[in-house]
Amino acid sequence: MQDIKELFLNEEIRCGGFYELCIQVSPTTDTAPLKAYNEYFWALNEVSGPYNRQMQKTGIDLDNYRQEGVLILGDKSIPFQQFNIREEAAPGANYHWFDISFYTATIEQVFGLKPQHWTDNPECPPLLRQFMMATLQGLYKLYPFQLAFIDFELSGEYYLHHLKTNLNNWTNTHFYVGSEQYHDIKEEYKQWVTIID
Repeated sequence: MQDIKELFLNEEIRCGGFYELCIQVSPTTDTAPLKAYNEYFWALNEVSGPYNRQMQKTGIDLDNYRQEGVLILGDKSIPFQQFNIREEAAPGANYHWFDISFYTATIEQVFGLKPQHWTDNPECPPLLRQFMMATLQGLYKLYPFQLAFIDFELSGEYYLHHLKTNLNNWTNTHFYVGSEQYHDIKEEYKQWVTIID
């Protein structure tokens, strides 16, 4: 196993774009879900952090747009970034997003993968995918989010209302929603949606 701090500080593997779990949490008028998500996530046994760029431990800060940590899955240590995004475009149409993002070069290095075109058909290691799915389900049980998806560089590209009106699924992304939201999704889009509760 590579030294965790050496891996965390390695700038050469902080590239390639993000493969990420993106969650449209709640309207920005309600900060309680985002706080609960952060407390839950950073307390997971597999998650270490948050850290500053020198890998010194810091506290959870909801006002901090980006927090960094290390995910430990068996003998694999994977640096990541977690984003707390608060949209501020138009009143009433803004959402909190909670993203867990892994640089693709980091994934390839840690898991010994050949470089790939992550935009075409990403081959995420099963161990990492399982963690993302378990985290998604745990967060939903804590507070039912609007929409979630796991893909390459797509945070903020899709919203729940797209699945109810007009969806341009140019990436062939798969979506996760609760059963309450699923009923309002257009029939033609349900092929790309999984109910998680």
